[in-house]
Amino acid sequence: MITSRSLWKPSLPLALWVLRWRQQPSIPRAMAKPRMEAFGSPMRLLLLAIGSIIASLAYPQQPFDIDASFRCEMDSWYVSSTLPLSNGKLIASGIMRFDGEIDQYRLVRLLPNGIRDNSFYNSGLGGGRIRPWMDKFYVNTPHTVRRIQEDGYQDMSFIPMNLQPYFSSLQGGDYHVYPDGRILMSGVHGLHDTIRGFEGLYCLVWFSNTGYLDTTKTHRTCAGSLDFFTELPNGQFIGSGSTGVWDGQQASNIIRFNADGSLDPSFQANVNWGQAYGFLPLDDGRVYVGGNFIVDGIADTLNLVRLMPDGSLDPTFNNTARYRFINPLYPNNDPYGIIRTIYSIAPDHLVVTGNFATVDGEQRGCIALIDTSGNLLSDHFSGDGGGSYLYQVNINSTPVYTRSIAGITPAPDGSYYIWGAYHGYDDGTTNDTTQRMVSRLYGLDVGISENANTRPPAQLTIHPNPANTWVTFDYDILVPPTDAFIIIRDQQGREVYRMKLLVQKNEVVWDTRGVGSGTYVVTLTNKSRDLRTEKLVIQR
Repeated sequence: MITSRSLWKPSLPLALWVLRWRQQPSIPRAMAKPRMEAFGSPMRLLLLAIGSIIASLAYPQQPFDIDASFRCEMDSWYVSSTLPLSNGKLIASGIMRFDGEIDQYRLVRLLPNGIRDNSFYNSGLGGGRIRPWMDKFYVNTPHTVRRIQEDGYQDMSFIPMNLQPYFSSLQGGDYHVYPDGRILMSGVHGLHDTIRGFEGLYCLVWFSNTGYLDTTKTHRTCAGSLDFFTELPNGQFIGSGSTGVWDGQQASNIIRFNADGSLDPSFQANVNWGQAYGFLPLDDGRVYVGGNFIVDGIADTLNLVRLMPDGSLDPTFNNTARYRFINPLYPNNDPYGIIRTIYSIAPDHLVVTGNFATVDGEQRGCIALIDTSGNLLSDHFSGDGGGSYLYQVNINSTPVYTRSIAGITPAPDGSYYIWGAYHGYDDGTTNDTTQRMVSRLYGLDVGISENANTRPPAQLTIHPNPANTWVTFDYDILVPPTDAFIIIRDQQGREVYRMKLLVQKNEVVWDTRGVGSGTYVVTLTNKSRDLRTEKLVIQR
């Protein structure tokens, strides 16, 4: 079931470090021949235990270290939003392409190890922000919002907004989901309801929980567009865009509006250039704002500020911290930086993400830990962070160089996901060049991913991989098998081979000469439950 979640805030981080031990791959054995394990003498066992303890002390996992067991192998474009599920899977939205595939996806579901879940329906919808609702979720497309079931199919009880006679979407923006499923959507949209007096372009529009235009609301206009907005604890909203004029009233590029969409004139942020992307409201009326903008009276571009309830800068916050990034393709241009998200990790700690390589001159690759006064902390994220990513844009084949972490989201097991547009992730201890576009980090309780009590229900290793004429599957189900299989499927999800497993732990060999070259998905099941899934590449 998909449920909305607040950020997990532990009382005390736990120091639970368990060394993960792996056997070296062995030579192929006869198919389905049980493997005998010889543990050796008690003295050997004691020495192994001592060695494990020493190793765990020398190389302890720390909060926010990269979890190398998650590898989504996405090779291009970007991830714009994620939704962790209670079963360990992850829904990702963006424009995504995977290794060895030609197709691009706007909405995918990833297995706990990061491999794309072929059972999730590819509707072509999505690309924007995901918001959970009951056992479904909403996702915005370039123009509108759709409601999606957990299997990827569109929920047809929420009609496509563009099909109704009174509304046509021109440019999608942000959206808010009310508890009953109603939608408040920003952007630029055409309304053609002359009976009720709505005719022209509107930047704030209400919809019922069935997708119809809500004719009981007063939709709002502005001179440009409202791009991002967030609900405040008191029921108001704070938003950003090229608003200029809001319902006939002069407005800043950062505004606060009431629950009915009317402008709150008591809030004056005095931002007339730039864009805010992320907001983190506080209960006392103050709010953190991240982006790339200029406040009147300050010459330099600001990236992260804290605003008072009246919109003025909070003088107790380090509003002028410089988050900077120099594009190596255009090194002579002025450096810029963008803060995209602000998350509260603990009562006195915030994590910020975005497009930046330094914070006040110190290296921080798109993610940084700060205190609530805006000062950089050195506890974590001291590596190069999200690595650089160079790709070609179809329009005029213009090269684009980026390094961006668009956000961080807590998962139900206490870990965190980061995502954006990057190749490689460097957490300060490990530079993993295979981590691309989305990665999983250990949580504040680092024992979540390493604790022996939470050991996964099965282990599966494949060698050699890539394979040629044969491949060995080394598996351990950890419990006696009931109805266990190794199932191999192609990229279209079609089953090409299945072998029944009779013992709990073994090595089995598969003759691959009967299938063609390509990428396959190997799933280890027991009692019709998927325990482990790995990718297999066959090359001739």
